[in-house]
This record gives sequence, C-alpha cells and structure tokens, in this order.
Amino acid sequence: MTTDIEMEVMDRIDHLNAMVRETDIYKYYCRYSRLLEEDTEVAALISEFNRMKVDFEEVSRFGKYHPDFSAKRRELNDFKKTLDMHPVVMEYRRAEFQLQEMLDEVLFHISSSISDHVNVVSSNPFFSMANESGCATGGSCGCQTAG
Repeated sequence: MTTDIEMEVMDRIDHLNAMVRETDIYKYYCRYSRLLEEDTEVAALISEFNRMKVDFEEVSRFGKYHPDFSAKRRELNDFKKTLDMHPVVMEYRRAEFQLQEMLDEVLFHISSSISDHVNVVSSNPFFSMANESGCATGGSCGCQTAG
C-alpha cells in the first residue's frame, strides 16, 4: 500500500526527471543519440563491426590455437578504433558521459542527504570517499559509500 508521502516522493521524482530533460546536457545527448541512429555512415560502420565481432567470436572458440586468432583480433581492434574515432560516435560518447556524470552527481547528493551510509554506485571517484570502501554493512564488496 502506497502512502501519501511515498506518492509525493514519486511526484517529485517525476518533477526531477522533467528538470533533467530540460538541461542542455540531456538535449545534447538526445541530439547525438538521434544522429547516431540516423547517420548511414555510422550505421554501416556498426554493422561491419558487428560482423567482424561475430567472425572473431567464431575464431576465439578455439582460442590462440586457431590460425586466424591474432589476425582477427588485430582486425577487430583496428576497426573498433576507426569506429570510435568517427566524429558522431565520439560526440555521442562524450554526451553520454556528461549525462551519466550529472545523474551520478544528483544521486550522490540525494543519497548523502539521507544518510552517510547509503551506497552510491559510481565509477566517478569524486563521488566516493578516499578512505572508505565496502558496503555499509562493513563488508569488502568494493562499492563506495556516500560520506
């Protein structure tokens, strides 16, 4: 059963979501997400990368003992660099990172205002305490606590 307070919290979360969607960071992310989907050159690169990945997975079943293993791995890595260096892909990843960074910061501030022992899952070291690690129960799971 949902209480009035829980409903108000959910309403405020909806409001926070709407605020995030109004930010330049979110709009930039949406722009490059759309470009990533619509750009025919990027689509062809992704399609070729996926084909090469399937080829490599087939070869890698036999590991380094397959005669084409090293060549296929090198081909795949080189092509991934080509894909990663495409301007639309680069900007999409930058936008994705910036959006994730903003969401991590929002989550950090919410959780730390509630309790110093709320776990914050983030790859950003800014949101973790330098000498605190492990879950709030004292375990050594590797998560970071908000502090």
